[in-house]
Amino acid sequence: MKVKTILSSVALSIALTLSFGSLAQQNEPIHSSVDIIALAPMDKQEVSNFIYANLVYPSQEIGSGIEGMVVVQFIVEKDGSISNLTIEKSLSPLLDQEAKRVIALIPGKWIPAKINGTNVRSYTSLPVLFSDPERN
Repeated sequence: MKVKTILSSVALSIALTLSFGSLAQQNEPIHSSVDIIALAPMDKQEVSNFIYANLVYPSQEIGSGIEGMVVVQFIVEKDGSISNLTIEKSLSPLLDQEAKRVIALIPGKWIPAKINGTNVRSYTSLPVLFSDPERN
């Protein structure tokens, strides 16, 4: 029974440490002017291919004729994770939601922006192009 209590205490301690580390990172400033910009975990063509392969035009919008670009802005954290996905340029609520979903799926950690060689939080935007399947 004592081992169970110790293991529970260790697990709780690790969970608290991880959550406090995440909160501390989120309280740091978000930079828009950096020495080196944040980079995706793959090159531009691979990002485009990934988005195209995983993007699903919402069935409720098929036939609506809505086409164009949704721009998703997000924060690349110091550890390379992404957070706070928001819509910078909208087409419709469903297309916006799909754009955020597919950006969140991009595998791997991003390379964080740097100022004076130190990782910093920064804003990044990615465009997601939609075309109505009934119009093609």
